[in-house]
Amino acid sequence: MLPEQATRRTFHNELWRSLPAGVLDAMSSTFGMLVAVRVFHLGHVEKSIFLSATSGGLITSLFVAPLLLRARSTIARTAAKVQMLGGACMALAALFPHEPWVFILGLSFGLFCFSMQIPLMTQIYRLNYPEAQRGKLYSITGVTRSAAAVAFGFFGAWLLDRDISNYTWLLWCFAASGFISGSWTYGLPAIAWDNTENGDTRLWSALRWVRIDRDFRTLLISWMMMGIGNLIAASLFVEYLANPKHGINLPEREVAWITGVVPVAFRMVSSYPWGLIYDRVGLFTVRSILNVIFAVAILIFFLGKSHFTWCLGMGLWGLANAGGNVTWGLWVTKLAPKHAVAEYMSVHSFLTGARGLLAPPLAFAALQVMSFQTLSIWCGAAILSASAFITVRARGSDDETRRRLGPGERL
Repeated sequence: MLPEQATRRTFHNELWRSLPAGVLDAMSSTFGMLVAVRVFHLGHVEKSIFLSATSGGLITSLFVAPLLLRARSTIARTAAKVQMLGGACMALAALFPHEPWVFILGLSFGLFCFSMQIPLMTQIYRLNYPEAQRGKLYSITGVTRSAAAVAFGFFGAWLLDRDISNYTWLLWCFAASGFISGSWTYGLPAIAWDNTENGDTRLWSALRWVRIDRDFRTLLISWMMMGIGNLIAASLFVEYLANPKHGINLPEREVAWITGVVPVAFRMVSSYPWGLIYDRVGLFTVRSILNVIFAVAILIFFLGKSHFTWCLGMGLWGLANAGGNVTWGLWVTKLAPKHAVAEYMSVHSFLTGARGLLAPPLAFAALQVMSFQTLSIWCGAAILSASAFITVRARGSDDETRRRLGPGERL
């Protein structure tokens, strides 16, 4: 298949796949926790399992690249099979909707599978999307994904507002979305794994890039500092507004609107501009700006005491999340050699998963000794520290680093 044809086909399938992916975003960000709190009244352990599921899959992704290399499979079909397995797990939750542990484990394993295959998708973007348009094409599908999440957010909020027992229909929507997403991924160009420059198939082989590549190492440290603060705060958005013991106790519809619809709507309208910015501005600069917006959003949300401040905080968080999604999903394509993108991404995903596993239990444990407001200040400080760290590194960058992390460069 010619490169232009591969690009068109990848973009077409990813555009359609973004619709079920948006439904799953709504589940992971709002409806999973909302049902856990309002229907099953689950404790911190069960909620932490759900909130940590995506992170568990990201950690496992470190082993996906070498296992694929051993299997001599194609990237797209392997990713598709993992997505369909996630859909099957969520279907199990839908089959037994009144069993709290089946609900938690079914949705959690579904999210686990979807996050585990992310490095494979990043490798596909690197191979099939041209460098100068990668951010643009990725962000267009991000807009569609956000629109689907917003639409499903309205639908799910309306459904639960009519009768909370309607959550069973949502479970079937999540399961169907998993299978539909897998089918579109299966139809992507069947790229055989080509790693002729390096035949290392050890399960931990991807970690060697942390030692070899200083720029990669620097950005990983910055992501860790920022991610801990951001993920702790994100774990508590629904808890803060929905749990009666914290004093706010908003109705289901309002919680879904504020935490599910508002940020995704802002993400939808700003994804495309962030994609253009990513293609034209240096990575260090983009990352620093995003960190500041994230910190401000978290502080406004938790320090504010009205619907306006909660919506404003979530709107700014969605704005930053749009740019964060683009940079998180594509920044390794600026650094990694063509054959090693999946390995770079698997290391990045592994560390994202590690902090994601730590964040929910840390968040709930912190609430035992401090208020939401104090915790939000700590989270904001951690995020701003990450910006300061990469700013210092950017000012001392050599010509090679500026070339690699600047706009429009190809390795």
